[in-house]
Amino acid sequence: MVVNVTPLKQGADLITLTNHLLIAFEGKRIISRDNELFQGREAVKTVLEGRVEKTEIKAEVYVVRGEAVCYDIIFWAPRDAFPRRVETFHQLLASIHFPQL
Repeated sequence: MVVNVTPLKQGADLITLTNHLLIAFEGKRIISRDNELFQGREAVKTVLEGRVEKTEIKAEVYVVRGEAVCYDIIFWAPRDAFPRRVETFHQLLASIHFPQL
């Protein structure tokens, strides 16, 4: 799992930012991509399959617009282990609280 916070350029498109995150995934296949609200903030959720260092993986990626920042929250696991491990990731997501400015 990876959590990253970066400055957000004004007018940045969350889909474009998501696509930049996915560059490292080889042979990727987007399973779903949805616009969502994540704790009241604009977000894009992407589920995909691909390869990382020759390992077949499945990933769930959230790109969330913050106050002048972008939050990237990424979980991936070997494809066969993903269904067993993704619930722990969802528990972590539920525990995240963004700072209020």
